[in-house]
Amino acid sequence: MDIYCRVTPYGLVPLYDSDHDLKQRLRVGSTVRCRVSQPRNYEFHKKFFALVRLTYDNLPLPLVERWNIRSVDDMLRRFKRDLGYFKSSVNELGEREIEYSSISFAAMDEEEFERFYNGSVNLVLDKYIRGLEREDLLTEVEHFK
Repeated sequence: MDIYCRVTPYGLVPLYDSDHDLKQRLRVGSTVRCRVSQPRNYEFHKKFFALVRLTYDNLPLPLVERWNIRSVDDMLRRFKRDLGYFKSSVNELGEREIEYSSISFAAMDEEEFERFYNGSVNLVLDKYIRGLEREDLLTEVEHFK
């Protein structure tokens, strides 16, 4: 059961009526396990995909050809690959298979997504589109989203 709460000086307070109803089901004195995470910000998510699209649109041709980048989805997989967001295994034929990790709202909280986003910005600046200033890139991403 997930309950969304607001942090107050007096503790956690259920955010919605439905969360309050769920909390009321808990017996006083019972032990519960809590997982605290900050839900993802949709605007931040849009900003990341603007970064991916902007990178795809401006990726130098030699990198497009070397990495076989033919779509925004290919670009996203390249971000995940270069940031280590994948699992690799060898199938029964001895072939290497890569399973890319999800960056969905359910898979990552805000803090982990922010690390992924910052790593992606660094990749763009250091490896994908060199010579670009960080502030210029971030300004373009804001305008692009």
